[in-house]
Amino acid sequence: MPVKQKQKIAIVGAGLCGSVLAARLRTVFDVTVVEQARKKRPLYHEISCGDGGINSSINRAAGLGGTTNYWHNALIELADDELGDLGLDPARFAPYYRRAWSLFLSDSDLARCQAIRDTNAQALPPGRVAHMVVPQSRVNLWQHAQRAYPGEPVTVLYGHAERLTLGTNGAPEHVLVHTDAGPVKLRADHYILAAGGLASPVLLANSLGISEARFGGYHDHPMAYVAKLRLRPDSTLRELSCRDTVAGSVRSGFVYEADGLKTAFYLRPALSLRLGSITGEARYVLSDLRNDPVSPRKIIQLLTNIEALREALLFKTRAGFRGDYYSVLMLGEQRATDSRGIQVSAGRPPALNWQVSADERAAYQRCFTQFLAAMSSQIAASNVIPPDQWEYRTAAHHSGAARDFLAPADGSALGWFAVAGMPAVSVCDASLLRRGGVANSGLTLVALSHQLADALAAQST
Repeated sequence: MPVKQKQKIAIVGAGLCGSVLAARLRTVFDVTVVEQARKKRPLYHEISCGDGGINSSINRAAGLGGTTNYWHNALIELADDELGDLGLDPARFAPYYRRAWSLFLSDSDLARCQAIRDTNAQALPPGRVAHMVVPQSRVNLWQHAQRAYPGEPVTVLYGHAERLTLGTNGAPEHVLVHTDAGPVKLRADHYILAAGGLASPVLLANSLGISEARFGGYHDHPMAYVAKLRLRPDSTLRELSCRDTVAGSVRSGFVYEADGLKTAFYLRPALSLRLGSITGEARYVLSDLRNDPVSPRKIIQLLTNIEALREALLFKTRAGFRGDYYSVLMLGEQRATDSRGIQVSAGRPPALNWQVSADERAAYQRCFTQFLAAMSSQIAASNVIPPDQWEYRTAAHHSGAARDFLAPADGSALGWFAVAGMPAVSVCDASLLRRGGVANSGLTLVALSHQLADALAAQST
């Protein structure tokens, strides 16, 4: 009896979603992954972002694992109302979240983290704590997913995916990939765009021959340092802010809402109430050096602001979470508007507009006022940055800009990821998220990758 030939799947992008999808699907399909390069490096020049205090260099990387080459981000679930706005039933989605957690934590480790979450939640009114876990050890997401879900080898094609070449009915004939050896036409039975929140919308625009347009719906989590605090000796915020287990560091953000937007406030260890370490470019200098380690300008900034360096090390090592002084880092929610998004123009790199609107700024400020009022009994002294001087930057949770390309939801698991008018094409990355709350999207994206993998596997049988 002849062996049934596997269908072919082409996955564009080997970041968080691409890594999980490739590992999960290789037992059922013949999988090829298109990835930009063989090593991790910033890709600052592929998408431009305007200058100014609310903008920053784009956090992207190439190589197997993508920007998540070595996972360092927080694991946190979207709230039920946020899942509902995405068109996902929280009860039906819960098993996918459990599978996403299991990629990073054992059952016993997760139980310990959730016990801490429950304890923290009891200390504040319902909905006021954003519970997240940062794994103690970093892993290369590609390698980690391959070990977690073993199976047939995955083919990796290194190169730049320019576009899907479409046939008369809109179905792709191939994805055109530019490699060092020349152009390659990669053919498959199904195509998954997992190139990231910025690249997938551009790839779809190129595929449709769109040379001048803005794709709205983009949102991120604008973040800014807003104050320094000195806590009272009996304050419980030290315990709430960070508790460690063997596997993960459990952090709590304090969540407030104004004008339909959520804002979370996180405490980070500090040395004093002086604001110099959380203002200007030096406030994120270690993160910037991770993205661009050979920047002489950033190295000089680091060496000329020793207090910023010392406070960053207090946070990284978590040694300062039992001290008296803390910086307050704000992460806000954005609305998915038509005016904010990715602009494509012939002959120029795509441009990102993620500007924080006046009404969003006002909402964040009202939330901060709520936070200070609610925590007044915990705070001995504060040094607040005036709201008109808050220096926003992107959290690099690039989301929502594929909204205009997606098919209307048809109630099916596979249909939720489908591209309108392109049969056999799915999107699975942050570009399809229409709501983000105040949560890092990584855990949700792993859960969505499992959901899409299940749907494709079921369709193939």
